[in-house]
Formats: sequence, C-alpha cells, structure tokens
Amino acid sequence: MVYLVTNQQELFGRSEYRTISVQESLQIMQNWKLGQLDSETTGRDAHLCDLLSVQFGNDAADIRIVVDTSTVDVNFYKEVLESKLWILHNAKFDLQFFFKHNIIIRRVYDTMICEQLLHLGWPAGKISYALNSVAWQRLHINIDKTVRGEIIWRGLDTATVLYGAGDVTYLEKIMWSQVEDLKKLNMMNAARLECDFIPSLAYMEWCGILLDREKWMAKMANDQISLKKAKESLDNFVISDNTYKEYTYINLQGDLWDGYDVTPKCTINWDSPAQVTRFFKRLGFDTSVKDKKTGEDKDSVLEKVLKGQKGINDEFLRIYFDYKEHSKVCSTYGQGHLNMINPKTGRIHTTFKQLGAASGRLSCGSKNSNTDLAKANKVAQKDCTYCNLQQLPADEPTRSAFVAPKGYNFVSADFSAEESRLAADIYQDKAFLKEFTEGTGDTHNMFAWAVFKEQCKALGCKDATEVKEKAPKWRKAVKAVEFAYLFGAAAPTIAQSANCSVEQAQAYIDALDKEFYGMTAFARKGAAFVRSHGYIIINSQTGHRLNWWDWEEWKERQERFNQPGFWEDFKLHHKGTGDVLAVEVRQHFQAASKYDRLARNVVTQGTGAIILKDAMTNLFNWIVDNGYFNIIHICVAVHDELNCDYPKEVDDFPRILETIMEQSAAKYCKSLPIPAEASVSDHWVH
Repeated sequence: MVYLVTNQQELFGRSEYRTISVQESLQIMQNWKLGQLDSETTGRDAHLCDLLSVQFGNDAADIRIVVDTSTVDVNFYKEVLESKLWILHNAKFDLQFFFKHNIIIRRVYDTMICEQLLHLGWPAGKISYALNSVAWQRLHINIDKTVRGEIIWRGLDTATVLYGAGDVTYLEKIMWSQVEDLKKLNMMNAARLECDFIPSLAYMEWCGILLDREKWMAKMANDQISLKKAKESLDNFVISDNTYKEYTYINLQGDLWDGYDVTPKCTINWDSPAQVTRFFKRLGFDTSVKDKKTGEDKDSVLEKVLKGQKGINDEFLRIYFDYKEHSKVCSTYGQGHLNMINPKTGRIHTTFKQLGAASGRLSCGSKNSNTDLAKANKVAQKDCTYCNLQQLPADEPTRSAFVAPKGYNFVSADFSAEESRLAADIYQDKAFLKEFTEGTGDTHNMFAWAVFKEQCKALGCKDATEVKEKAPKWRKAVKAVEFAYLFGAAAPTIAQSANCSVEQAQAYIDALDKEFYGMTAFARKGAAFVRSHGYIIINSQTGHRLNWWDWEEWKERQERFNQPGFWEDFKLHHKGTGDVLAVEVRQHFQAASKYDRLARNVVTQGTGAIILKDAMTNLFNWIVDNGYFNIIHICVAVHDELNCDYPKEVDDFPRILETIMEQSAAKYCKSLPIPAEASVSDHWVH
C-alpha cells in the first residue's frame, strides 16, 4: 500500500495511493522496528538545495509512505527518524539533507556500503553499486530509474510519488540477502562498524573546512613565481650550453617597436611529454618502460622511471623534477579550491569515499563536478570539481590557509607511529615490539641499525638507540628502504627508491628479513593463505577482507601451468618471445606478487583505517550527545589524523579528542598503546 502525506490539494483522491495526515503516518510507523528510507532533493549539494520528499517503507507491513516535504515540515518526523534503524542506499547523501533540518540519524544500514564491503578489492568499473544494479544482482528485479531525472521539473505527481515509493520497496530484501553473505563470511562486525561510521562521515562532509581566501591567493601568487623561476632554470640549462643549440631560437627578423632581440630562447615546451622525452633521450636517459597492460615498450618521463638514472645528468634531473613539482602545485592547488567555497557556509565541502582503497581506507576528492556549486559561484562545471584534501602539500603556506573561524581553535590530532606500532602488534615481531617497549620507539633507528650496522658502528654507535645522535646520515638514508620494505616491495622497487643496484637492494632485504623474522614469517604465511583462499583477512576482529577478485581464473591458470611438460614446452617455444602465452605467464606471476605484497601491508593499513573509523564514530557521538552538533566541526580526516575546529571556550576538547582516539586504537592494538597527539593553532598545522 502506498500513502502520500501532502498539503497539495490537487494530489488528493488518486487511486494509485491514499492521502493521509502527518499524524496518521506517524501512527503507522510507531511500531516499526526498522524501516526503509530515501529522499528526493532539488540537487546534490545539501547546503544549496532542499528536500522535495522523504519516503518511508516497511516490508513486514507492505507499506510505503511518501511525504511531500515541499508542503509538510520534515521535523514532524524528527523523533521517528532519530529513534529507529533505517535502511538506505548511499545514506551519506541523504543524511546531510536531514542535518540541514537538525535531524541527526545515527542508526543506519547502508545497502551500497555493504555491497562495496563484500566486494572490497574489486577494480573500479567491474561492478556497479547503483541501487538498480544491486537490486538486479541480488533480487533479479529491475528498478526503473527513468523518472529520477524528471523529478525536479515535474514536482510531485502520480508518477513521481510511485517512483519514490519504489525506492523504499526493495531495500530490506537487499539487506537480508547481504546479511546472509556477511554472516557466511564472518563479516557482520565489519558491516556494523562501516554502517556506524556513515553518520560521522556525512557530518565531516557537511561541516567542511574554512579556507582563507587572501592567504590562498597569496600562496597562488608565490607558486606562480616559483614555477616561473623553475622554468627559467630549465630554459637556461638548454640556452647556456651550445651542445643543445638545436633546441634554441633567435629572432633575427626583429620587431618594429623593440628592434632586435638576439637573446636565445628555448623552444622546448616543458609540458609536452613528446618534446621532453626527445630531450631526455638526447641527454642519454633511458625513457623506455613496459606497459603494464600490454607488455609493450613505451616512453615515460615520470620521476619513478628517471630518478634511478643518476650520473647521466644529475643537474638536469634536479631542475626538471623541481619544475614538475611546482607545475603540479599550481595546477592542482590553485583556483579550483577557491571555486569550491560554498557561498552559504564560506567553507569547502568536498567528498570522501568510505571504502576508497582496497585496504578500506578513505579516499578524498572526485573528478565529478559540483554542478549546484558551479552554478551558484558562476564558474564552469569543469572548474568546480571536488578537491582532494588528503594530499595537500604539507608546507606551511598551504596548510596555514586552512583556518579556524573567529572565536575558534583548529586542532590536528594524529597517532604516533601508528603503522609501525600496528606492525609490531600484528606481526608479533620481537625486534619491533622491543623497540617500542624498551627502545626509543624510533623505527628509523631500528632499520638503520639493521641495514647499515657496520657503518653505524664505525661512527661510534653501540646499538640502535645511538643512531639518531651519532649516525643521522644512515638514519636518513634508510628511510627509502624502510618504507618500500614495509610496503612489501621487491628488490627492483627498493633499488629505485634507494638509488642503488638491484643486488644491493636484495642485500638490504635479506638483512631486514633476518632481523625482523616475525614480519617475514607473517608475510610468508599471508602469501600462502591468499594464494590458497583468494582473499586476505584485513582484521580478524571485524572480519574485513580484501578479495582477490579474479582468483578463480588465476587458480585455473595455476593448475594448467602445473600440468606435466608445460614448463619444458614454455622454455623451448615461448619464453622471451612476447607471444600470447608469454604475456599470460608474466601477468600470472605479477598478480601473485601483487597479492603477496598486499597480504603483508594491507593488514596494517586496513587496521589503521578501522581505528580511524571507530574513533570518528565515537567522536561524532560525543559531539551530538554533548550538544555540540554544528558547533564543533569535524573538518577533514587524513589516514591517521583527525582535524576539527571548536569554540575556544571548549578548552578541554583537544584532550577529549586524544582520549577518544587512543581508546579506539586500544581496541585493535593489544600489545602496545598508540598515543594520539593533538596540536592546537588557528590553522591546520600538520
């Protein structure tokens, strides 16, 4: 049965639905234990657009209620919305429109997020998480979305009322289908954590962050000056050496007003990959790489390809990479951020993906345009895309432009050595654990001592605790090796990161494997498990898992490759030929290596993401429970860091934030505490 709550008289008396009052609708819903919920809006930006309707549904009673919020105050439903468990699809979107009316929904089950959770690790584009796609995959029901794009101009009529009712018809059936899978895979705790997290994530997007226009514009001006200087350095490199005369130009024809300018000009467009590639080859660099998809040779002037080729022309590498860095800053962190300032709030409101990486980490930003904001700010849609606040440069001019409002402080709180402490706990590596319980807690010292022990001893170090003071050179040198090793990188990758030979990189790996045998054992066990089962258990407490999405195909190939005589025939007729079978074998082993690496590092990264989500959920609940909704703002989360602004008079908030974060960490890291450290300023300081 479909009911409509409206004050539009022309919608009364239709046979397709029954018109009822607010009181009647509330009476119907009072005994619901859970319900289905959806909304229709005038646009996608909750600060600039409004609710058109709210839809409620209940499977047990076979009832759908459509509320015309253009004529009925949605706050009549505040109590019922805030007191029951609601099933939504992409709840983060709807919750922000309810925030606009001071309605805070905290008990949700999101069919989109749970479907994504069940497919964590699947590549983008391999599966759609739109409601109609999930309904088809789960229930073999086709939900017609034709009317969706017509609602704004049609308003409420019979077709849009029935369409709205349709969106709260199948959510519960989808949920129970997902729950069956979640239970089978022991992932109910993961689903609970992810669903509990959604309101806090919606709140972070709703709050946004304040950008000081004048500071940002001053930064942009300085960025342009730095870019110009970097380009001049590149041009001068070419002009100052007659060896590269073919890349210069002198205007011999002159100019009517200015006369002749015989100063040579560089003709290379430093933003043209083709022109830059030719010049790199002219200098003697090898720009060839293998295309990961086709296996064919191609040219690349990316830093990761060139930075290991030291000794050919180090000066040019330095000034070229400097130019590319300044160019990226100017193009990525410039006017686009000013375009994203919302005229209603004066703040930037970007978007976050809850399961934005295979590890379950958040990702930030989108190439999609905020069309509502572009219209409001009178800029082109392409110039109003959701910016990535997680990858902002950490320099003071950039971060200091993100500020607290007047009368507020800005607090940045992050975990101290979270990933290393989690590694010690998860791997149960004695050397790691000892460093945190008996040593300095400085993993760079520990790694330097393992890799460059003899060099450190020569400088007077007795053990790892003295490395920072007596051998800072080797502490700094080991960082590239450390980060690559923790990521599970092979010798060629470490060689590139550390600028050494592959043989030397393998020696580093061997030394580290010997020193950190707990980590090594964990990696071997994880690699064997993922090859045998096709998934990685990210966290055993929650049940989060990363899927090797095409493992069944990989397993079939493995069985085929293990047939008698296969490898003898391969070595004789296919190895090194680049034919179809040679490419298939290469990609087969590349896939295995990829998941071997993930089996080690995704566990620490994924558990870190779980801790952050748990902490942010508890922070949001504390904010709401203590009456600080829309007063204390969660501005942005960056992996192991939470950033908020808060009224100065709430002077104990930084300590409260630290406590909340540490309590969440303690749930998932049993062997060691993970301290949270808050820094307070008038701007983003981390």
